[in-house]
Amino acid sequence: MSPFEIGLLGLCGLLTLLVLRVPIAFALSIAGLAGIIALQGWDIGIFSLGDFPFAFLKSWLLVAIPLFILMGYLASTADVTADAFAVAYRWLGQLPGGLAMGTVAACAAFAATSGSSVATAGMMGAVAIPEMEKYGYSKKLASGAVAAGGLLGILIPPSIVLVMYGFITKTSVAKLLIAGIIPGILTTLIYFIGIYFMVKINPSIAPRALSFTWKERLSVVPKLWGTAVLFLAVVVGIYVGIFTPTEAAAVGAFMALLMSLYKNFRRPGTISRAFIDSGSTTGMLLAICVGATLFTQFITLTGMPEAVAEAVTKFEVAPIWVLITMLMVYLPLGLFLDTISMLLITLPIFFPIVTRFSIDPIVFGILVVKMEEISLITPPVGLNVYVIKGVAPDIPLADIFLGILPFLLMEFIVMAILIAFPQIILFLPNSMNAY
Repeated sequence: MSPFEIGLLGLCGLLTLLVLRVPIAFALSIAGLAGIIALQGWDIGIFSLGDFPFAFLKSWLLVAIPLFILMGYLASTADVTADAFAVAYRWLGQLPGGLAMGTVAACAAFAATSGSSVATAGMMGAVAIPEMEKYGYSKKLASGAVAAGGLLGILIPPSIVLVMYGFITKTSVAKLLIAGIIPGILTTLIYFIGIYFMVKINPSIAPRALSFTWKERLSVVPKLWGTAVLFLAVVVGIYVGIFTPTEAAAVGAFMALLMSLYKNFRRPGTISRAFIDSGSTTGMLLAICVGATLFTQFITLTGMPEAVAEAVTKFEVAPIWVLITMLMVYLPLGLFLDTISMLLITLPIFFPIVTRFSIDPIVFGILVVKMEEISLITPPVGLNVYVIKGVAPDIPLADIFLGILPFLLMEFIVMAILIAFPQIILFLPNSMNAY
């Protein structure tokens, strides 16, 4: 059997393990280790089990991941989520669909302190869905707005997924993080426009909430101080070149700790819970990374990345169609894998093609994250949908999926704009001095 055939067999074995609901980290490890042993024998296989994961995890850049995770959990204990929603509610609540718009805006604000789509959707859902239901919003619109708004957590910096993409592809993480800002704002604006027209077409889904005076609106603006401080420390610090991404993550986590101490100095258990949850999430992610490292090494040994890149370059097709084809692969993968696993498995195969066709790696990174966003709300799985079901068990799962459909259309509109005008992605990265 040739190495390429062993590689195909390994991919089939991995998919089989995932269908059998073997945990992702173990499925990747088993398939990767078995493949290395099949190609190079037991001795090399056992050596790889200890060497490759260590070589991967020892990187200083990866320290940013647990720090960004910790920052998000600590920011949540400091009531950043509730404060962001309170401000958005006062400023947007009186518009048609204003509470849904406010929820999306609050998700964007919390995304600037979190870096996790699931965390953003879960924490915002617990705050926003009961408020929207109180004012007579349909369950479909309420749940759909939160599930879609949560997607901004992996696009607007700090983004754990973009950090991982930069690490795998050796692309500037600082530029990738900054590149997510304008697409994140664009996505938020498209959501606003979509919600507005949805409510105009069917006003019954979103009765108008209470209106507020300018004095009442301005009085809640100071509640955004926590979000503003973290955004300035992390994003602006990276943009102007004061911090590396890892240093920015450390500064952000420290500031979030101070905020949490200020809010919870009489409840130390809340802070310790944030550290425990951060450790658990980090352990899960790094376990997946270890498994993916073995599987990636196996795929590299088979020569599949080079073979696929060579085969693709022989077709006389425009680079844009190659790009779209690669991006569409992420939709079915979202049925089985989380965002990090999708990156670790696909990039060793896709990135050589990106290089051959001279596709900008920063543009490709943002577009990949956008497709992973879409996979998080695509039926029949849609991880964010099940997160919303967890925080709002009274809403039928079918209603959540129906509520997410208009936002799926909006996501594809954003994708079309970004593919047609990649300068939107590159504008900020090209204007900065990055590490």
